Parts: sequence; C-alpha cells; structure tokens
Amino acid sequence: MPAGPPTPDHIIGRKVTFFSIDTNVLEGKGFDFKQGALNVLHLQRPAWITLQLSEIVEREVFAHRLRDLMEAKQKLDSALNHLRRKASLDVAPLVSAANSLAIVESAKQQFKTEILSFVKGLGGEILATDGAMLARDLFERYFAMQPPFEVIKDKKSEFPDAAALLVLEQYAKDGDTNGVLISKDKGWHSFANNSDHLFCVKTLEEFTGLFEAMSEHAKLLLSKIRANLEDHNSNCYALVEDAVQEHVSEAEWSVDEICTGFSHRQEAESYDASVVAFEPDFRNMQGWFTDEDSPLYVVELPVSISVEVLISVAFFQWDSIDHEEIPMGSQEISVPMNVDVSVFLTSSGELMASPVEDWDIEVEIAAGSYSVDAGEVNLDYGYDEEYDPDQHDGQEEKKRGSLEAL
Repeated sequence: MPAGPPTPDHIIGRKVTFFSIDTNVLEGKGFDFKQGALNVLHLQRPAWITLQLSEIVEREVFAHRLRDLMEAKQKLDSALNHLRRKASLDVAPLVSAANSLAIVESAKQQFKTEILSFVKGLGGEILATDGAMLARDLFERYFAMQPPFEVIKDKKSEFPDAAALLVLEQYAKDGDTNGVLISKDKGWHSFANNSDHLFCVKTLEEFTGLFEAMSEHAKLLLSKIRANLEDHNSNCYALVEDAVQEHVSEAEWSVDEICTGFSHRQEAESYDASVVAFEPDFRNMQGWFTDEDSPLYVVELPVSISVEVLISVAFFQWDSIDHEEIPMGSQEISVPMNVDVSVFLTSSGELMASPVEDWDIEVEIAAGSYSVDAGEVNLDYGYDEEYDPDQHDGQEEKKRGSLEAL
C-alpha cells in the first residue's frame, strides 16, 4: 500500500470502506460532536465508508473530557471559597446548588452517549481491544522497535497507540478491505506506511477533501463516457444502440387515435416497430456515485428515438338489411413517432485508471408503453394514382350505350 492518502480509485472503487480517528484530532475539534466539523462529517463521507473507532481512543476521549471537567469543577470550588473569604459571604447555598447538579456523574453519562451516537451516526462501531494475539503482537513490535515504537525514546507510552493500530489493522484484514487513519501522530503515519491495509492523513479536512473531489471525478467520468458515446464505433455506443433496439421491439404500442371517412367501424393494432434513428442528449446527461455495494457509477442519458410503427387497420360496413357488420378488407400503414427515454449506464471497474472499453457496463431502459396516433386511414382499393373512379364509371356507361345502339 503506498504511503499517504488513498487515490481516487481507492475511494470510487470502494477499496476503502472505513476510517478511524485518533484522539488528538478529536481533541483539536474540542470533542464537540454536536456542532462544527464533527457534526457534519456524516454528510460529507460516502455512505459506504464507516467510522470504526478504537476502544483505546474512546477511553482516551472520555478521560480527556473528564480531566477537563474536573479541572473546571476545581476552579468552581476554588472560586466559591475565594468568594467566601473575600466577601465574608455564606456561599453554602451556592455550593449546595452546584452539588445538586451532580456535574461529574451527569457529564460522564453524557460523554458516553455523545461518542456512541457519533460513531453510530457514521455507520460504525467501537472496536474492542482484547485477545492474546494482540498482546503478543504488541510485545513483538515493542522489542523489535517496529512502528509505532521506533518513533520516540519513551516507547512505553506508545502502547495504547500500538494496541489501537493493531486492532484496526486486524479489522481491515478480516474484512479484506482498507481504511484511512486520521492522526497527527508520527507513529500512526509510520505504522500506515508499513501496512498493506491502512492509509493515513493528518487532518479531518484532508480526509473530507477526498470526498469533495469526488464531484470532479464524477465530471471526469462523465466526460469519458460522453467521448466514448460520440464514437459510433465504440463499445459503449453499441451497448446503447442494442438497448434502444430491444426497448422499441419489446415496448407496447397501442393505437388510440384513428379515424376514417370510409367505413362504419375500424379496428387497428400494431404488429411491429423498428428504430429509424436515435439521438443522445448529451447536454442533459448526468452521472453519480451510488450508495449501493455495487455498481459504483451510474449515468442517466436522455435519448430521443425515431420509430416506425406498422399498423394493420381492418374496416367494417354495416349491412342495414341483414343487420350485421361486413368486413371490407384491411389496410397496412406505417406511422412515424418520436419517443423519449432515459438510458441508464451502470459502470464498475478501474474507472479512473482505465479506458471506458475496459469497464464493466450494464445498460438498462425501463419498459415502455406508448400510444400511437394513426390519424385518418382509408381503405386503399389499389387504383393507379391517375385513376379517377367517377371518370371510369362514366366511360363504362358510354360503352354500354354504344353497344345497345348497335
């Protein structure tokens, strides 16, 4: 694993599925889980990247906050005593009021609740520190002066950090995944540089910056797909073309609008539809990363399709004598139509590092049901274009008159 932060492909390809925060970073944010940077963290990270917090860090956070609280409580007690001495006032009611608040006990419970809510809000858990294997690994690293023990002279002080890091490393190994550590500590960075599963960044802002850049990565992927689609010989274009053809052939085409000046009644049904042409609307094309396990990147491409729908129309006349309908024949017509669809391209693979041709792409169009306006349709008797039925009937009458005269 390379040193430093993960690459875009590690994030987009979901090779990173968790992160963990060191105590010094949480302390730098004032342990304030209700507002500020820590409070909005759940809105900034992708849903598939969860917080896995070491039990060591949880205890350190609790201890640090409790220490600060006890210092504040001592200052309050000292101030009350100072007030009593300087003003000769009875401060017993104030002392009693402060004691009734049960400041320390209430704060302890609040501290535990806040950090648990923080971790759960980021989809994670607190990883326990236990097991003989952990103890063995700790001492092996200690005596071999391996990270994080080689960084400072007083190596014993690094035992909590080492325990936290080994737990996180084991979590990554068990899940066959990778994580990002957020710490200012050199030992954490040294450990990550020698790890096959852990990255390390120094600040919370550096961590969230990885995801802020995802919008730029999404734009880059969108431009790559567009460039591929603009090449009509590309694999991506062929996939879309096949999906459009399949959509049109399998769609339902019902004839709702039809009229005629010829018959008493007519019946129409479509029996075939084919694609004449289709035009992608690249201006309204959009793409995004999904929150599902897979696929990773989805593009919605509006497409306008020119379709030729073949319709068979049957004509019927009413026989007023026999009081029944008489079939008069049928007519086949072709009706041009334009339909708009959304084509979804779902992509996975080494999206940032490889060309579109190497991606795994699935193309999908939702099933369609369309109404055809056939307009006015009349039965075609097969006359020549220059043939005039009225003129033809007059010529036949003249012929019969001439024969009768002979």
